Amino acid sequence: MTLSTPRRLLLLLALALAVGATRASHFGTSELLPDASLAVFLLGGMLLGSWQCFALLCAVAFGADVLSAQTAEEAGWCLTPAYWGLLPTYAVLWLAGRKLGKCDGPSFVRDAGIGVGAVALAFVISNATWFAFSSTLGGMHAAEFTLAVAKYFPPYLGSAMLYLAPLWLGWKLARRVAESKAASH
Repeated sequence: MTLSTPRRLLLLLALALAVGATRASHFGTSELLPDASLAVFLLGGMLLGSWQCFALLCAVAFGADVLSAQTAEEAGWCLTPAYWGLLPTYAVLWLAGRKLGKCDGPSFVRDAGIGVGAVALAFVISNATWFAFSSTLGGMHAAEFTLAVAKYFPPYLGSAMLYLAPLWLGWKLARRVAESKAASH
């Protein structure tokens, strides 16, 4: 899918705003939407593709985290030497999005498989780098850590799918409308 420059800039702005607006809560609360970053990086790879856009969205996420760390104690807890692990985490999603962007139209099985696989790999990378490089675990062993964080995978995946599923359905509907218009002419 090729977007014009104004549409690319508008999409980049919308994705950056989504990151900035939702970064305060990983899984959401009654007052806050869940973090849209996973979906944003997958969609960004799919629709924008350029590494400059990736870098800009990473900068927005970092800025939101630094700002959040000024006001919320638990947010500052995440800004450890392991924070760099978000780069490969988000790169996996970006690359999966690029793969989806090269596919010919929506396919539920393929798109869900790539999306869920990318989110699962992102979960493993972010937690493995945090385990290896964070100084906040107090000597916890890898097996203990794995069991402790495994319970977070369903909401991690669910948060991403909360954004991706309706967008996928919209993409499918838009393709059908376009195909039926083309067939009627």
